[in-house]
Amino acid sequence: MILFNSTIISLLLFLILASFVSYFLNKYIYSVFSKNKIIDPINSRSSHRSKATRSGGLSVFLSICLCLAIAGSITNLELQPYGFLSVLFMALTGIADDFFNVRYREKFFLQIFAGIILLQSGYSINSFYGIFGVFDIPEWLSIFVTLFVFIVIVNAINLIDGLDGLASLISLKFLIVMGGIIMVGASEMLLFFPIIIGALLGFLLHNFSSIKKVFLGDTGSLFIGATMAFFVIYVLDSSNQIVTDTYISRPLFCVLLLIYPLTDTLRAIVLRSYKNQSPFVADRIHLHHRLADKGYEHWAASLLIFILSVSLLAFNLLFFQYIGLVACIASTISLMLTYFYLFFK
Repeated sequence: MILFNSTIISLLLFLILASFVSYFLNKYIYSVFSKNKIIDPINSRSSHRSKATRSGGLSVFLSICLCLAIAGSITNLELQPYGFLSVLFMALTGIADDFFNVRYREKFFLQIFAGIILLQSGYSINSFYGIFGVFDIPEWLSIFVTLFVFIVIVNAINLIDGLDGLASLISLKFLIVMGGIIMVGASEMLLFFPIIIGALLGFLLHNFSSIKKVFLGDTGSLFIGATMAFFVIYVLDSSNQIVTDTYISRPLFCVLLLIYPLTDTLRAIVLRSYKNQSPFVADRIHLHHRLADKGYEHWAASLLIFILSVSLLAFNLLFFQYIGLVACIASTISLMLTYFYLFFK
């Protein structure tokens, strides 16, 4: 009981610490960017009309690093070194992109390199867990699937960063749920989750500001996307025991955690390909742009998407044991189509 109470206190303390550090660091770095006129340009795709900076990702990243250093010095916090190096490499790629506009082809190869670094951690997607009747897969296919999933998740998070709070709220849902199941079996990563959640909460206060607005930028979206990709691969590695195994299929669980970014990215790529455009061209055909164009405030649109994605996850967690994988997938698709016609069409 005493150990449990001390754990809860540690989680709360580092959540509060990370929130305060992130809030004040975002404020400070915003002022530095503003004084040096490093401002996010306003163009036809922009959803803001006042001065804003893309300093949020850098602030969140530095906040997390500072808090991790403190946690590592006074607790038994341990991070997988190759996993951390992969995420760090993506953060540095994002910083370069925010300042110098890295071309997408170059960024793609950098993402592959980061994925290869992550593979050195020993974690990979080495089983399909009965999807298509397949369980364990050969090593060469495991490497290919792992790299593919890593790149898809990183880019999906990057592509949905178009409304205030959207990428952060989707990431918070993912980190809260994923943190809850991983912390049960991997206590050495216990404090990582309150730290990154607190850093995002501190950022959100600036992101929703109408005066001194701060965006995540590519630094934040690539960094957070790589972090989420690492935990998805960690969960889908069959050597790791996951508490949700008795309640829901692992692949379905991971897809549901990322249901909005995956769905929106797939839809955008299909529509662009249909128009004979590059899948990576910048435009306003995303689902969240439809909500904004229909008159939703950014916070309201982001909150609506957050609630809808949570409802899909909750439905499957409640009914998977009773109706099985195929029925859950069919029901989820039906719910998604219903949501589309009710809110996005």
